Amino acid sequence: MMRYVIMSVIFIISLVLQSTLFSHLAVAGVKPDLPLIIIIFYALFNGSKEGALVGLLGGFLQDLMFGQNLGMNALAKFTVGYLFGSLERKIYKENLFIPMIVVFSGTFLNETILYVLRLIDGVPLNYLTSLQSVILSTAVYNSCLVPFVYGRFYKSSQKGLLSSDRWQV
Repeated sequence: MMRYVIMSVIFIISLVLQSTLFSHLAVAGVKPDLPLIIIIFYALFNGSKEGALVGLLGGFLQDLMFGQNLGMNALAKFTVGYLFGSLERKIYKENLFIPMIVVFSGTFLNETILYVLRLIDGVPLNYLTSLQSVILSTAVYNSCLVPFVYGRFYKSSQKGLLSSDRWQV
């Protein structure tokens, strides 16, 4: 239970950073999506069920906090959390390059889902323009943040505050 409280605090901090500090770190109008990175990492270490749950709740909080169409981030991050959580036992997590590829892929999928949902909502978008200016740029940006975040998350998931073994009686 305590692990979920700690994860909630981490996620809320990532949302606050997303809306304050990271809004000033935009490059060509693109800013990193720290909550998505956290969801992907959590899913990789805890499986598809927990990844989907954290993605759904985190995406819903992001929708509420940033005033976007309610449910878009929730659905996109739910899907990413579930799919990348299914890799929990299938990838080698000790190599930093692997999480960088996973975050790139997860971000690409998340942004593509958001693109499709915006089209369904009636927003006129051009896929090639969106691919170049938002989807790929955000995926690269998020991947570049992995070396700064992953080590701490990995250690905490193995033997720290996010370890499932730590809080068992």
